[in-house]
Amino acid sequence: MDYNGSKFRGIKQIAEKIESFSFQTIQYQIENQDVQEGPIAGSMLIFVSGSLIMDGQNQFKFSQVFNVCPNGQGGFYCHNDIFSIVMWWFGCVLRCYKFG
Repeated sequence: MDYNGSKFRGIKQIAEKIESFSFQTIQYQIENQDVQEGPIAGSMLIFVSGSLIMDGQNQFKFSQVFNVCPNGQGGFYCHNDIFSIVMWWFGCVLRCYKFG
């Protein structure tokens, strides 16, 4: 995960960073989703967009794209994951969070 120029790697570092934010609850509202065949046989490229609602008050738009790939043992794993909160500021899009 990259956040404001800092890098967080692995589940532990990413979880600690997310837990450091001040919100207590988060709701996801999926508004759009698209799926295509991925570059690896049996994989999928997935795009999702929607809204996040923090503590029932603050609403932010988000977009996310990721690859789901077969792991060779009958299961799957997430290969790349880019997640962005999209804020409109004087007509410009600012992307604050990027996971990948």
